Amino acid sequence: MTEMNAAAHTGTKRRPARYIYYILFTVSGFSGLIYESIWTHYLKLFLGHAAYAQSLVLVIFMGGMALGAWGISRYSLKIRNLLIGYALVELIVGVLALLFHPVFVKVVNLAYTSLIPNINSLSNINLMKWTLAALLILPQSVLLGTTFPLMSGGVIRRYPDQPGRSLAILYFTNSLGGAVGILASGFLLMGRVGLPGTIVVAGILNLLLAFVVWFISRNKETTGSQSSTAFPAAPGGGSPSRLLYGFLLVAALTGTASFLYEIGWIRMLCLVLGSSTHAFELMLSAFILGLALGGFFIRRRIDRCENVAKTLGFVQLTMGGLALLTLLAYDQTFNLTGMVVKALPKTDQGYLLFNFFSHGLSMLIMLPATICAGMTLPLITYFLISKGYGESSIGRVYSANTIGAIVGVVLGVHVIMPALGLKDVITIGGTIDIVIGLCLLWYVKSHFNRRKWAAAAALLVGFILISIFFIRFDTYKMSSGVFRSGDLNTSNTEILFHKDGKTSSVDVMKYVLNRKENRKGIAISTNGVCVGNLSADESHTISEDNQILLAAIPLSLHPGVRKAATFGMGTGLTAHVLLTDQNLEELDIIEIESAVIEGAKVYGERVANTYNDPRSRIHIEDARAFFSSGKITYDLIVADPTYPWVSGVAGLFSREFYRFINNHINEDGLFVQWLHLYHIDINLVASVIKAVSENFADYAIYFTNDNYISIIAGKRPIAPLADGNVFDIPELRNMLARIGIYRKEDLQLHKLGSKKNLDPLFQSYDIQVNSDYFPVLDLGAVKARYMNADARELIRLRTIALPLVETLEKDPTPRLSRFGTKPINSIADNAAQGMAIYQYFRSLLDPGYFPELTMNEKTSEIVAVIRTMHNKSRFNRGKWENYLVRLMRLTLPYLSPGEMAVIWADIDAAGISSNWTDLFKALGNRDFQQVTRLSATMFPGKVIKSTPTNDYLLTTAMLAFIAVEQPGSAVDLWNRYDNKETPTLALRLLSELAKGVGVPAGGK
Repeated sequence: MTEMNAAAHTGTKRRPARYIYYILFTVSGFSGLIYESIWTHYLKLFLGHAAYAQSLVLVIFMGGMALGAWGISRYSLKIRNLLIGYALVELIVGVLALLFHPVFVKVVNLAYTSLIPNINSLSNINLMKWTLAALLILPQSVLLGTTFPLMSGGVIRRYPDQPGRSLAILYFTNSLGGAVGILASGFLLMGRVGLPGTIVVAGILNLLLAFVVWFISRNKETTGSQSSTAFPAAPGGGSPSRLLYGFLLVAALTGTASFLYEIGWIRMLCLVLGSSTHAFELMLSAFILGLALGGFFIRRRIDRCENVAKTLGFVQLTMGGLALLTLLAYDQTFNLTGMVVKALPKTDQGYLLFNFFSHGLSMLIMLPATICAGMTLPLITYFLISKGYGESSIGRVYSANTIGAIVGVVLGVHVIMPALGLKDVITIGGTIDIVIGLCLLWYVKSHFNRRKWAAAAALLVGFILISIFFIRFDTYKMSSGVFRSGDLNTSNTEILFHKDGKTSSVDVMKYVLNRKENRKGIAISTNGVCVGNLSADESHTISEDNQILLAAIPLSLHPGVRKAATFGMGTGLTAHVLLTDQNLEELDIIEIESAVIEGAKVYGERVANTYNDPRSRIHIEDARAFFSSGKITYDLIVADPTYPWVSGVAGLFSREFYRFINNHINEDGLFVQWLHLYHIDINLVASVIKAVSENFADYAIYFTNDNYISIIAGKRPIAPLADGNVFDIPELRNMLARIGIYRKEDLQLHKLGSKKNLDPLFQSYDIQVNSDYFPVLDLGAVKARYMNADARELIRLRTIALPLVETLEKDPTPRLSRFGTKPINSIADNAAQGMAIYQYFRSLLDPGYFPELTMNEKTSEIVAVIRTMHNKSRFNRGKWENYLVRLMRLTLPYLSPGEMAVIWADIDAAGISSNWTDLFKALGNRDFQQVTRLSATMFPGKVIKSTPTNDYLLTTAMLAFIAVEQPGSAVDLWNRYDNKETPTLALRLLSELAKGVGVPAGGK
């Protein structure tokens, strides 16, 4: 009796060993999906995130697997022990994994430093990059493609009694491992050990697998010739037949349909759950879990199937029908998500629950059809085995299925989605499976009633026609970004444009900005995320302010810009503003999604330069890929991508990207990085600023409105704002006036600081520099968004009741140059009110002076309380001192010593005097020596306890000591403070400056 026959007859003794292989293959699936995920991350860093690049990565990976499976199908009968062959494959894959990161880094550096500079043709550069990408992962992909045929064939040789069950369970365990692996990679490993550590973990698992499989299989040799029990002879001596090719075609077509489902469902769910990396991982895990469950459910039935082809036919029909049903269910996912988002708390626990919900919703959409998909490969393989095509059919079916998947990727992303739309990606996939099912049932018509076949065909074809002509997706809900606030765009919104692009679904919508004033805006969004908006009338939006200043501030800092580039087109307004400068000779506009370029045309004349100016060149490309494919350098590059929590975008805020982009900036050029301050925390902001800092000699940070900052970096010290310049360009001058900017002083008011003063603050945060290989921003930003984190305290460095930025930067007192229009942000509003206060007090001293400005209601109340000092019957000293602090908040940061003296003249006339009034007066005069003397007497006790009053006093004293070049005294005060763990941002800034070398500020 052979060993295999003995196994069949002594199942009790041998069977436990079979489950060892099942468990081991689970681990193989776990590491295999880690590779797919991590290799995709790596190659996108080299090739970019454009649609063709993403498809290319998948084609290389799956093409390699198809090649490996096909190759092993040709030679498996010559391999004496398939399991030892499997162990050898796992060993090689593990070794290559351990070497992957250093090899990748060296190859990419070689490409950028030696290869690309010596290639003149863009097409040749791309060909070189694609070749290198293939060389980096194709060998491992080929090896991974052999694992399922090797393990399946080896197990079936060893345990030939139930080959169908073995196939199904191996498919189940491998897919289950993959579903867990994708989650472990994204939610556990990446955040702890980064990309290099994650791939090393997978490699170690492969090495352990290799050893264990070798150890338990080394003395149990089998050969292809000994496997007749499991693999009966094929008809015609094993030569290929129409039956074989027919079922390989079925495997390929159902693979195509399955990938159409995956592409379509992921895009659909991105509009519901968001486009973050974690959301993608949850969706992909749900898809693979469905495949695993399909193998699990068929395991007991497959060997007992009387007619495998008939069963397969029913599975295909069911899968296609269930896929089409998801089109009907889709609309309700928005309502369900909206309710959940509003119900869950914005806490760590709430975020965890939202991820559970996201995974559950993904499974609700995907599992019914993917369970059927998971049955198809075992059924097709077992059918061919039962017909005598032997173990080679395992690799052939696997290869055909993978080739079909490649076709699905290319068709879904590059043909069906942009040409027909998202809905039809699923519709065509469902149609393919239904047609396959009907053909299979026709093939077994002797076992199936023809009338039933005709009825089923009529019913399902009718369902297909309903899907094509009557089911419509609600673009209002799709554009709403329901995953952010739970709200849906079901009213007060008009969709002006909708298109499902290759990388995202793009909408342009008109919406109500201000119901009372009947103001409307027009927003453009990608996958439900607003990437810019403009006012539909003569007013302006906060996004509009940001887009204009992203161009105007660097043009003012660098008047000699001749060649510029911008990536992240949004509305197209920033590019339009840049092109108002007639000194600009060329502008490259890089946008990854062509549908954005098409949709932004809705803005018409507001962005006419972007489309019509001959100096404008629009490129549909990923930013990293665009710059890596040429040797062009620029005077100015403006980076205005979408939010970094969107998958792939955080790589445009990394140390490696900044190091790379620095090579494309001229010696006196500028790089401008947009960053939002809402839905992000200060730690994540610090991770970005750290990355900028280590790659640029200097940077300055300007806020463009209350929500956004502009980080302006260069190889040389950042120059001061130029006089005139942007205000000499008529069209730009008018656009700036529209947002309340009239002179250089208005732009100066937006400055928060420079590298010398802000860098110590950001370096003090205990967070890694955001990196391509340790993506702390990508992993952390989505949680910060969910929890409504806020980093806008950074802008409050300008609103604190101190001349803080002015003193540290040694800049003149910031002030608005002109008044009378509505200020565009809180700081401009404060500055305007500060000037209104000055004008009011000046009018008291000079009856012939008439104020130009009117104080608002709150400011009038403050001044009224301050003026009670002249009426002893109404004077309340405690209340008065409280309102004095509020008065100082509106005046000290924005008024010059001479203007402050006018206010103090009225206070002095009332005879009011105290330590606080003396302190404020010294601050107004910028007399920091006096401030240090006064503050020393005002601290109660040795320990400075954290209270609002003490925090302000400590901030004042430390600023004064730094100003008079006595940082040691500032450190002494800081050491007495009892809240070093959670100080205000201003205190943290000053403490870090003081602990350094101090910043001489020229105080008296």
